[in-house]
Amino acid sequence: MKLEEYQKYFSVALNEFTWLNEISADHIHEDVRYEKITDVTRVDRAENESFFFKDGKLKVIYISNEALVNNVWNQFKLTNTTPEETVRSRAGKASNQLIFATQGLTISVTKDEVHFVEIYHPCTVEEYVENIYREPAKFIR
Repeated sequence: MKLEEYQKYFSVALNEFTWLNEISADHIHEDVRYEKITDVTRVDRAENESFFFKDGKLKVIYISNEALVNNVWNQFKLTNTTPEETVRSRAGKASNQLIFATQGLTISVTKDEVHFVEIYHPCTVEEYVENIYREPAKFIR
C-alpha cells in the first residue's frame, strides 16, 4: 500500500473503518496507549499494522510489517525529502527516528534497516514531539 492510501484513512471514522475493512471484534482493543496518546482504540488490520483511534478519529497508523514498511519507505525516499528532525528510537540503541512531520510520517531506522513507520496528520515537529513521540528509556546492555 502507498503512503497516500494510508493517509486517506484519516478522513474515515472508527465505525466506518471497521466496516470497510471487515474488522472482527477480536482485532479491536480499547483503552490502550500509543506513545503519548492515551485512551485510544487500537484496530489491528493485518500482521503488524495497527490503527489508533481516539474519540472515533484516526490519530496514528503504526506499521512494523517488513514488506509494508519497506514499501512505504522506498516510495517516500523517491521524494528526496530531508528529515525535519532526528530523535532516538525505541527500536534499539543505534536506531533513530527520522521525522517528516509536515508530511505526517516518521520512520525508525538503523543504517539501511527500517523498523517501523508512523503515519499521522501532518503537523510541526514540535507538535509531533509534544503529542506523539515519547523518549525511549536508556538502553542497558
